[in-house]
Amino acid sequence: MADRARTNRFSVPGRPECPALPRRKASQSGFALVAVIWTLGLTTLLGMAVIVGARYRTKTSSNYASVAAAEMAAESAVNLAIATALAPTPEQAVSFPLRCRLPGGERATITVEEETGKIDLNTASPAALTRFFTALAGDQSKGSRIAAQIVEFRKPKAQGTPSAGPAEARFTTVMQLDQIDGMSPLLFRTALRHVTVRSGRPELDMEAASPAMLRLLNVVPKQVAAKRGLPTGGSITIRADISASDGTRFIREALVSLEGGNGRPFAIREWRRGDIDSSSARQESAQGTGRACLRVRDAAAS
Repeated sequence: MADRARTNRFSVPGRPECPALPRRKASQSGFALVAVIWTLGLTTLLGMAVIVGARYRTKTSSNYASVAAAEMAAESAVNLAIATALAPTPEQAVSFPLRCRLPGGERATITVEEETGKIDLNTASPAALTRFFTALAGDQSKGSRIAAQIVEFRKPKAQGTPSAGPAEARFTTVMQLDQIDGMSPLLFRTALRHVTVRSGRPELDMEAASPAMLRLLNVVPKQVAAKRGLPTGGSITIRADISASDGTRFIREALVSLEGGNGRPFAIREWRRGDIDSSSARQESAQGTGRACLRVRDAAAS
């Protein structure tokens, strides 16, 4: 009775008594809540990472598909140019550069360049090499050094036996130009469109040279009455510049011999991926898309 009296002595009349809170149990509940929040946060971050990764992979796959489609369109444009060049009278039906639309909606700019209008790395004279590389590099001494190294590079190797026959030319492709000392990557890529290994001329044919080559050498083109048509023989470089509707761009270059030999009407000697020419984009936007490529082919065949 005395203990109960002491307990009731501290109670407040009219207020219910509160049991003592279990402190340890409350702290454990708070820790569990923090753990749940962290788990939810990490799960959310992982989910976002998975979603972003899936979107990135989808976009990458789409880009690969777009590039592959543009590449196929470029090869189709090259085949179109070959068929046009082999037509009975191509110069009366189609003129190059040709701007047209492919069946897939891609815009095509097709140019044909004669190899005789380029600098032959195997047969060009030292003076022609020096003049060209000086204009390309913008440095007289550098152009002379590169020309001298090209002449040295193309010298035939000494034959072991006198009956071994004539030595073959050292340059079998223009891609070997990067083996020349002092040839920077930019200079190499710029020179590719202006050099060849298939003309066999000591000097380039100015009438067959491209406008870019004439501007580089500071040569004023002759005013001819009739426009120069496609060659009926020899070698040409076909450049197909493809622009898709989604912005994808692909350039294919093909070195084609119009006399393939062994009964073949033509032979493709090289396939190359070309660099984007900024001037071609300006010309295309200024002159428009052009007509459908298949109509051009029908006109050439008729």
